[in-house]
Amino acid sequence: MAADTSLAPAAGFDCLDPPVLRGWPALQAWLVHHVKRAALRQLHASNAGEMLLLRFYLVGEESSEQALQRELRINPPDWLARQLDQHLADEQLHARLFAEAIVERGGNAQAAASPEEAPQPDWLSRRKLARWQGLIRQHAPHFAQGGLVPAYAIGLSAEQMASRILQRHCALIGTGHALHPLLSRVLADEDRHIRLCSHTLQRCVAPHEQARLAQLMREVRDTERGFGITGAVGMFLAGVALRLRPGAARPVHA
Repeated sequence: MAADTSLAPAAGFDCLDPPVLRGWPALQAWLVHHVKRAALRQLHASNAGEMLLLRFYLVGEESSEQALQRELRINPPDWLARQLDQHLADEQLHARLFAEAIVERGGNAQAAASPEEAPQPDWLSRRKLARWQGLIRQHAPHFAQGGLVPAYAIGLSAEQMASRILQRHCALIGTGHALHPLLSRVLADEDRHIRLCSHTLQRCVAPHEQARLAQLMREVRDTERGFGITGAVGMFLAGVALRLRPGAARPVHA
């Protein structure tokens, strides 16, 4: 699908687009992509693996995104508060849909009623969240809008990563898979959130703050890449273990 050039970042905000990678970062991204594709195949080979995939998505919606929502709700302007309400409603809907998909496969899951009740992410994700919170504290004093800008920069990067993950997953399983309608629906919402995050940053960052924003985006994306290979290998090993577990059942799709 062709990109909507009318929604491309304005001049001075090119840093909001996904960067063109070269050298080691490009190789790292290639490795992560292919290891995660292999991990998806392993996880889809058993019913338990498929439920684990859905739990990854569920916990991601309920922890990472809602944690960032709390950071963003520090005295936002009225126009942004309304946008945040809609964003949070989308994430809560996604969590409920993933929980229902787990139950349909014989698992036990329920979307949290509030961010405080959400399950804790895994150790690796908690490390990444801690790094993100450090970036917010480090960069907030350099923007007139304070922590709003680094929190939204992290949100943009997280949404772009979610879009890549969902695109990879949808392409791997194909339109005939029972999970494709759910994943493609969430993907459409994530792509809309990317546009909203980009627009918000362009509205909140003054011209003299653009260089600091570019530095912030580099650090946020470096953090993402730093956890990429470890997370991909962990997914693959989990998929293999669940597929080879005695009595492992293959997923049954309608």
